[in-house]
Amino acid sequence: MRRALLITVLACLAAPTAGLAAPSQESWFQDDNMLEFSERPAVTETLDRLKTLGVDRIRVSVFWLSVAPDGGSRTKPEGFDGSDPDAYPESHWGRYDTLVKLAAERGIGILWDVTGPSPAWALKEIKSRPDIADAWYPDANEFGAFVKAVATRYSGTFIRPGDRPKTVTTPGQGTPGVPGYKPPTTTTTEPGPPLPRVDHWEIWNEPNQGAWLAPQHTRRKIRGRMRWLPTSPRLYRQLADEMYASLVATGHAGDTILLGATAPKGSNDVGISRPMNPGLFIRELYCVDRNNQAYRGTAAKVRGCPPTDAVTKVPERHPVLFRNTGFAHHPYELTFAPNRRPPEAGSYTMASLDRLSHTLRFAYLRYRQTVPSGGVPLYLSEYGYQTNPPDRIGVSLARQAAYLNQAEYLAWRNPAVRSHSQFLLEDGGEPISNTFQTGLLFADGKEKPAFQAYKLPIWLPQRRVRAGGQLRVWGLIRPAANGTAPQVAIQFRRNGSKKYDTLATRNASEARGYLFEKVRIPGSGSVRLKWQGQVSRSVSVSAR
Repeated sequence: MRRALLITVLACLAAPTAGLAAPSQESWFQDDNMLEFSERPAVTETLDRLKTLGVDRIRVSVFWLSVAPDGGSRTKPEGFDGSDPDAYPESHWGRYDTLVKLAAERGIGILWDVTGPSPAWALKEIKSRPDIADAWYPDANEFGAFVKAVATRYSGTFIRPGDRPKTVTTPGQGTPGVPGYKPPTTTTTEPGPPLPRVDHWEIWNEPNQGAWLAPQHTRRKIRGRMRWLPTSPRLYRQLADEMYASLVATGHAGDTILLGATAPKGSNDVGISRPMNPGLFIRELYCVDRNNQAYRGTAAKVRGCPPTDAVTKVPERHPVLFRNTGFAHHPYELTFAPNRRPPEAGSYTMASLDRLSHTLRFAYLRYRQTVPSGGVPLYLSEYGYQTNPPDRIGVSLARQAAYLNQAEYLAWRNPAVRSHSQFLLEDGGEPISNTFQTGLLFADGKEKPAFQAYKLPIWLPQRRVRAGGQLRVWGLIRPAANGTAPQVAIQFRRNGSKKYDTLATRNASEARGYLFEKVRIPGSGSVRLKWQGQVSRSVSVSAR
């Protein structure tokens, strides 16, 4: 009875508070193939295109294996200090150095997602499962050292070895004391500029997926019975602890530091590589059971949690759980509408972010931690829709455009959401079954309807109205410069007509260019936005 009462009280405390939308929500973008694994001219072209789209920040995967020396060897290089950026092959940093400089020149921010796959020498060995061998028990201490190297290099003060001052001594000429003698001279070159600072960080990618972190579960004998024990949350807690400590130690404590980056759904089956639903993953990460009680005794010990006095010890031992800037999540719903709530309580898609917020609030309250006003900040760092064509398991091109607009509207409505992201710019190409086709462009560079829909999103929460009545129109003038309050025309075309007339001209928000206005609709037809000669997609409305 006491437990039921406590849960009821916590539920009341954790109820979502009424709040305003997120008018300054940032626009993020990710396409590692085009930004990280392309030659400099292509990277430059992509960044220029993202700038014209109005992207605020790019999310970039910093793959540990890509930077580490001898990544395929089981033996760590002798004398290697993983915390020293100079200890890594300079060429391995090249793609990241190029990207951070080119982005800074265009005023585009960067989020480093520091993640696996891991070098073989920092992993336990599993010969029976080569598909997850590069994710099998990554060494948290070695990962912390790697993060320290990354954080040092992109601290805003690091000068690459080739750009550091060099001292050159010119030998003397002639004999001292003899007329015409020229003594030796020493000159020191000026240092080159330091690499730009990166101030947004994400800890690992989709740790509730076996391809990124394994094992997800392990078989353990607990109280005399063999059970499947959630394991990836414990591994991730260790990785997050080390990354947070390294960021603090290198002067990044005040940066945006994001926990989670979780995938939206899990598997109904349990296994070492079966994905874990984010609800279970987050509860286990915070050492609480399904009733939001802190694990105690053996149940806590096998999970790497304090067996006693958890309310005090969990925040002390794992400050990253509560001192992070926010929780990153990937609320995909690849083929369904973004407002369709998944039936599984532990799945968190765009339509069920309230469940994610509740889970995080419960965890904070369990440990008597202050919950930020409006809820724990949510950063949607990956999102998109597969299209058909080219993938038969996808939505139509028109539906992709509409769903992306609807999803961004739903994110904007949520006061906890701080960012919304698009993944990818260009489809992955062949083989289709092994790549993502969520781009705004086809693999050949041809634009999908979603390209323009992303540039000028529009969404009508209601599409039916009495004749002469008013409808709310939501939109975003993404390419407009932040802080400019762009002027946008809301236009209408009657059914059967080819001409659009301007119903109203409004100023979008100064912060990011969001629009949410009422307009009077004269009849049935279509509504669109127009800004500086560019138009949004058209949305049909019905007037009775």
